[in-house]
Amino acid sequence: MHIPENAHLWALFATGHGLHVLKRASLSKQSRLSGTASRLEWLKTNALNLTIRFFVNAAAFSYWMAHPDVGTHMVRTLGVPINLALEPGHATAALFGLSGNSMVDWAAAKVPFLQKEIPPVEGA
Repeated sequence: MHIPENAHLWALFATGHGLHVLKRASLSKQSRLSGTASRLEWLKTNALNLTIRFFVNAAAFSYWMAHPDVGTHMVRTLGVPINLALEPGHATAALFGLSGNSMVDWAAAKVPFLQKEIPPVEGA
């Protein structure tokens, strides 16, 4: 049975995202300030916020898969003529998933309308 390449990429993306979420849950559990007793408690507390963040991250990943030259277009609008086209691959899909939640944090901090739409993750 042949598994389509896109399925591999999505699986690696989702695994990377899941690992990042587990890392945050573990850090919150270890923190004396968070008041979280377990990773499961942290996941239950943040379930809706994590779902919204996963959706935003998956939408960005999907857009990048369809338009691998999106980075080039973005920097060209700023007047920088460099090629940032990056074809989706196994490593880049996994890293996108792993770092995507951090990118969502950064974007929500910089873009005012996103601050209302993307909820923060408690104890992170």
